[in-house]
Formats: sequence, structure tokens, C-alpha cells
Amino acid sequence: MGLLTPKTLTIFIILFSLLHLKLQAQKMEHYNLEYASFDQTFFDIFEVESPATISNFALQVTPDSASSDFNLYNNSGRILFKRPFKLWDGDVLDNKTRVASFNSSFLVNIYRPKNETAAEGLTFLISPDLEKPDNSQGQYLGLTNATTDGKSSNKVVAVELDTSKQSFDPDGNHIGIDVHSVRSVKVESLTPLGIELAPMGARFYNVWVQYDGIKKVLDVYIVEQAQKNGSTPPIPKTPILTYNLDLKEHVNQESYFGFSASTGTNYQLNCVLRWNLTVEYFPEKKSPWLKIVLGVGIPVVVLLILAAAYLGYCYHKKRIDRSQSNILGALKSLPGTPQEFQFKALKKATNNFDEKNKLGQGGYGVVYRGFLAGEENKDIAVKWFSRESIKGQDDFLAELTIINRLRHKHLVKLLGKCS
Repeated sequence: MGLLTPKTLTIFIILFSLLHLKLQAQKMEHYNLEYASFDQTFFDIFEVESPATISNFALQVTPDSASSDFNLYNNSGRILFKRPFKLWDGDVLDNKTRVASFNSSFLVNIYRPKNETAAEGLTFLISPDLEKPDNSQGQYLGLTNATTDGKSSNKVVAVELDTSKQSFDPDGNHIGIDVHSVRSVKVESLTPLGIELAPMGARFYNVWVQYDGIKKVLDVYIVEQAQKNGSTPPIPKTPILTYNLDLKEHVNQESYFGFSASTGTNYQLNCVLRWNLTVEYFPEKKSPWLKIVLGVGIPVVVLLILAAAYLGYCYHKKRIDRSQSNILGALKSLPGTPQEFQFKALKKATNNFDEKNKLGQGGYGVVYRGFLAGEENKDIAVKWFSRESIKGQDDFLAELTIINRLRHKHLVKLLGKCS
């Protein structure tokens, strides 16, 4: 009948609520970088801080030892992707603020000339800006300097591949996690694993740096690759380093990814031969007007639906009441004025409208056999018609009029009604 029932209304409200939540929910997307090698066109993509360069299909984060263009000693360099990434969305002090996850894998070659001592190291870093600090050579790995090291204002987090032992290092062949400082918060020697970062001769290592923004855990993996152009070996089952780190407490909301390296009184060539990076990112927030429209519009739509349903119900009920009133008026006008019966009396007379007492069913309802006890003490036939049959009230009243006038031994007399 076009009437919205409570069940239908519930479904409508749920659907609108789900739509509202879907529109309001923040969808995390991903930004992917996949670089199998590097050429001169990458100067447009990366910020290359001299003396770092892109040469021989590699990111040379410190100068090639075969080059005479740069002083090879006491240098630092950086190569960062020019685009910054938004690493969290919300209030930095809010524990529920969502932090972006990221995965980075890269192939490195740390080469030192024969009879030279390796120094200093290479890092994968997250930086607040593209410029390297002044005097960041030597032990500072292009991350900090003697003045800034250890200060939280650095906003730098890095994974270091360190080839030179300082007083705070376990040895000159280790991997560490650096937060604001080159004094690692977590460090692991690679020597017991049979890994030498800067041996005499070419070695290639795959490194994975994975950060879970929900669990706020940083994992680091490393494994040797047999050949430079060989297939990438599978990631080890167990990370060499795991560290709990809430990234939003230590880096800028807008930060850059890339590499840094340095040489000291000794030198080495720090090369990145391949790099993959996947970062979750937060889409730009929609206009505040959208929130206002959604916040106001959806409740208004729901109220309009409820109002329409209520008006429909009232109209439907009024139409039924008018029809019933017409029937009652017509019944009262019948000769003999039919008696008004209580429903409970008819219910008792038909044994609660037992199916065993069912005499038949017509176009206007079901007829039951009954017995009126007490003063009446007689057999009766009770016809129960539904609301749907009201649409045929003219035919029904015509039938009642005929029955009321008929007198026959096989026909029951019209005794009364029950509304």
C-alpha cells in the first residue's frame, strides 16, 4: 500500500547511517616507488646534496673513489625523494592519531679500495627537510653534527649501516636504529651473522625497513644478494632489529625519505643500486562544508522519511476508520438493529476460532461455527473478515442486507456484529 513499516524505516536509517560512516571514514591509500636502477633523469626526482651524485646507474651517496672531482675524505651527502609524505593525521598528542605505515627495500653496495679502512657508513633516513646539516661528515653519517646530535629538534629517524667503530659502537660492522642521534637506540653487530658490510671486494646486500603504523613497530632485515643483477632473495623470517617507535613523536608530520652517508679520515663508496618504497598516505581532507552538509543533511533526510511515514500511516488509518465507520453506520440502519457482541464472547463461542470449527472461506473472510451459551444458548455462524476486505465494503454491505432480509430454514439469521 506504499506504507513504510517500522522494519522498512529501520532499514532506511541503517543504510543512511552506513553511507554517512562510509563518507566520513578515512581511507588509507598507498604511494609506491619502484626503481630498478638510476640514470640522469632522476636528478629531477631526487634532491641530490653534493658531493652525492647519480652515476653508473646508482645513487652514489658519497663520491666514487675513482673520481678526482671531489675530496673523498671527510664528506657527507644526501639523496632524498623530493616529495614529502604526511606521516600522521591528527593531533600529535592524541594516542588514537593514525600513523602511516611504510615499507622500504633497497640494494646496497659499500665499496672500499684495497688496503683502505672502511669509513664511515650509509643510512636510510626520514628527514624534516632536504638539506644536510653542516659538518655532518665522519661519525655523523650526514644526519647530525657535533652541535645538534641528540636533540629532539633534529626530527630525524634513520637505519644506519655503520662501518666504523666509535666509542659508543659495538664494532665497525653493525646495523642500528638512530633517533635524533648517531648513538643508536638499538644496535646489532653483523659479524656473528657472517655479514661484512664493507669487505675487500664487491658485496651486495638487500635491506628491508618496515614500519607498522598501527602497532608502532619498526623492523629491519638484511640478507646478502649473490650478484648485482641477480634476483632479490626472499626476506628473512626474523628481523635483525625490532624497535617500538611512535613515529609521530620523533619526526615532522611532513617528512622526506631517502639516504645519507659520510666519509671521515678514511673513505668508502656508498651506493644504492635499487630502491622500492611504499608509504600509506592520507588523502586531502574535504571542505568543512561537506561535513556540515552531511552532519545536517542526513538527520534532515531521516526526519523527512519519518514524517512521510507518519503521514502515510495517519492517512491509511483514517481511510480504514472511515470505511469501518461507514460499515457500522450501514449495519445500524439494517432492520432489527443487529446486536453488538463482545469479541471475547465470540472467541469463547468458537473455541478461540479453532480450525476445527471452520465452516468455509469466502471473498470477505472466514466463517466459523460457534455456540453462544447463557441466555442465547444457540448455535451461531461467525464471519471474521480482515482489513484488506474493506475495499469491497459495498459488496459486503449488499451481502449483509440480503442476508438480513432472507428467511429460510437453512440460513442463519443475522444476530449482530462485533467491531
